[in-house]
Amino acid sequence: MNSDDGSSENGQSGEGAFPEPLPLEDLYHIYGIERSHADNVARNALELFDILNSIHGLHPEMRNLVEIAALVHDTGVATDFENHHKAGRLILLLHPPSEIPERLWPVISWTAFLHKKRIGNDKLEKLKGKDFGKMPEDLQDLTLKVAALVRLADALDYSRMESRLGKVTFGKRKITFDIKGQGAKIDAERMTKKGDLWHLLYDIRLDFRPAPKK
Repeated sequence: MNSDDGSSENGQSGEGAFPEPLPLEDLYHIYGIERSHADNVARNALELFDILNSIHGLHPEMRNLVEIAALVHDTGVATDFENHHKAGRLILLLHPPSEIPERLWPVISWTAFLHKKRIGNDKLEKLKGKDFGKMPEDLQDLTLKVAALVRLADALDYSRMESRLGKVTFGKRKITFDIKGQGAKIDAERMTKKGDLWHLLYDIRLDFRPAPKK
């Protein structure tokens, strides 16, 4: 049984095993990833990456990393639905996507772990005392930024009703997103909850609301 900080109760977390990377298509097939949701989350993540590029500060080369992290964020669902963030992390530690450079493999596995539960300063501090904190600081920082985008992108598809980003309004210290689609109310509320990590990292507030009806 795994604890919620990403390590197992007996101290074994998968880091000691020798990774065997797999192509994305193999990961989809072997672990039964819900392809439509994965594709929607990846699309959403790329749109958010582009809209927020002046704030998140990620190099354009990281766009592909964000996309692939989004595609495999739910790798653990078929293995352990209730704790799929933990299962996904362990699977991706052993079988990172071969399309990603080896140095960035931990970013993919930790993003899967960080995409589900509420995140506050207490959880971030706890993570730093575990395997996450053993990574180089630049990789820790990169992982949190990627996870912040994937959390929002996942929330935008929470209803599975094909919600999309609509009008984006830039204010002085706030950005407001209109959410379009039948599930807009559900998904806007979910994005508000899943924006917790973003708001720990950045001082620009993100607000989400259903697009006004015409």
